[in-house]
Amino acid sequence: MLRSKSKRWLKKALVRSPIFKAARHFLPPTAVILSYHSILEEPQLTDHILGISQPRASFEAHMKAVAQHFSPVTIEDIAQFAKSGRELPSWAVAVTFDDGFADNYEVALPILSRYGISSTFYIMVNAVENGTLPWYCRIRFAFNSTRQPKWSHPGGNRTYDLTIPEERKAARAAAWDWGAALTGTVQQDFVGGVEKVLETEPVKAKRGFMMDWDQVRALRKAGHTIGGHTLSHPNVAQVSGSEARYEILGCKKRLEEEIGEPIDHFSYPHPALNPHWSKQTLEMTREAGFKSAALTTAGPVRAGDDPLALKRIYGASDLDQFTWNLQCTFLGRSV
Repeated sequence: MLRSKSKRWLKKALVRSPIFKAARHFLPPTAVILSYHSILEEPQLTDHILGISQPRASFEAHMKAVAQHFSPVTIEDIAQFAKSGRELPSWAVAVTFDDGFADNYEVALPILSRYGISSTFYIMVNAVENGTLPWYCRIRFAFNSTRQPKWSHPGGNRTYDLTIPEERKAARAAAWDWGAALTGTVQQDFVGGVEKVLETEPVKAKRGFMMDWDQVRALRKAGHTIGGHTLSHPNVAQVSGSEARYEILGCKKRLEEEIGEPIDHFSYPHPALNPHWSKQTLEMTREAGFKSAALTTAGPVRAGDDPLALKRIYGASDLDQFTWNLQCTFLGRSV
């Protein structure tokens, strides 16, 4: 406990130190992109389903810190900075969300509005179109809730003992790996097969987990950016070239039909497996006409970086850790 408190005190002291701020002036211009998924009042209530939610109070503390101590910018600003070196304010930070969860509109939007921060929402089209949870959440729920004692990998290479917690986690990870290399109806059939074998029903909620098109359009009307996040959330570097192209170009086309304007920005899903992008997929995003594509690879953005391979960092829930991670990323340190 004392060691944890000492680390926290040290981080606070360093972040506030003039040395930390002075160091920034000796480094090349840098920007940071923050990545979020879901923002909920009580994330622990849905952790067995989502597992990627931030507490509302933490997110508000983050946005207050960004507004007061950093410079909120848009993903368009950062794309232009990376491409041409267009000047950005010091400590430039862009805020992004992946997938299209309903709480982005219901919980995050009022906070963003309160602090005057314009964000980018990358939409997984099929989940919004059909009102269904992303496939990886369904897999999580199935393995967390099943009472079945065993699960056999569809590749036929292993049977997992689900009565052992570590085996259950390993089985879930194996299912994620398998599903990440599938798209569309084949992916849905796989997930449905897992649910059937594990004797779990698709998770249902009193209120939808995903935004609908009206909410997505309302975000755009409120001044936020709408971006693409594929149709069915595969790892596009792990599927065939034709499937990857269909997912990347297809999501752009469908979003433009619903939003009524060009969709210029994209983020890569990374549900499982590595790598999650390639030179081939980079060319596909260029072919689609995207101005930027965001990765899950951690790091800063600097002038001269490829705007179709922009690094991001996750927003740690703890405010001190969040600020520390931001500062370290600006200084080019890994977090």
